Formats: sequence, structure tokens, C-alpha cells
Amino acid sequence: MLERKNIIDILIGAMTVAAIILSALFLYIQKPSNPSPVPSGDAAAVSQEPTKTDFGTETPADFPTDIPIEKGVTVEQSYSLNYVGQKQLTIVFASTKNVKENYALYTDFLATNGWVVANTYESPKLSSLYGTKGSNDMNVTISEKRSSGVKSQVSISVLKK
Repeated sequence: MLERKNIIDILIGAMTVAAIILSALFLYIQKPSNPSPVPSGDAAAVSQEPTKTDFGTETPADFPTDIPIEKGVTVEQSYSLNYVGQKQLTIVFASTKNVKENYALYTDFLATNGWVVANTYESPKLSSLYGTKGSNDMNVTISEKRSSGVKSQVSISVLKK
């Protein structure tokens, strides 16, 4: 009886090894032998990295003026990323309002200005909103940041298509 069990175990092991080898062989045969051609012309332009323009502590001139930005704040970071056919504008600033207050401000702004809110996340230390309006997208991220007079950091990115 023990010999028969050993023979069955050996056969099962051999069949498993054979299945693994056949699977690997099948995957190797299915792999294309010619690498994909390198795109040229317009196709190459689509895959290029975006061009980044830093604005330092200045808000980009083409940043939407209807988006509320707290008065008297210092812009910590500002830049644009130019993709083919679209442009992302981002500003980051320190706020005297806490995460909850800024979340309420931007939730109200999106709702009252025709943005369709597609995604939200709210917690005491980190909250975010993502909305679309026409062919534009906006992402607002608010994180807790405590230092002299500062309660949070707000990052607003607008994608213009």
C-alpha cells in the first residue's frame, strides 16, 4: 500500500513539473520576436514628458481667478506642466484655516460653480476633492500643517484640456 502511494505521489509531482514546463514553453512561444517600433512624428509627441514651468511663489497668470485662494497667504509652490493638448496648473499655499474649514470652502465652491464632484476623501488631517467641469479637472488636497499661524496646506491642481 505504501509503495502504491509513493508511486502516485511521484506521478503527481512529475505531472506538475511537466505542466509548469509546458506553460513556460507556451508563454515563450507566444512572446513576439520583434520589439515594438519606436514611435515617430505625432505619436512620439504624445509620449513625451511634460514641460514644467516653475513660477516660484507667484500664481501662474492663467490660473483660474474664480478659485478661492485665502487672502494674504504665501504661495509655497507654483508650476505648470504642459502636456500635448492639455496643461496642468498647480499652486500650494499655507492656510490659517484648518483642514475641515478648507474642505468645506472648496466643497461649497465646487458645488456652487457647476463642478461635478467625482471623488472625495475627508479626515481630520488630510482631505481631498476631485471635480470636473466641461473639459477641465480640478484636484484640491488639504493636509494638516501646524506652525506659527498656519493650520493646513492647500494644493490646488487644475487640468485644462
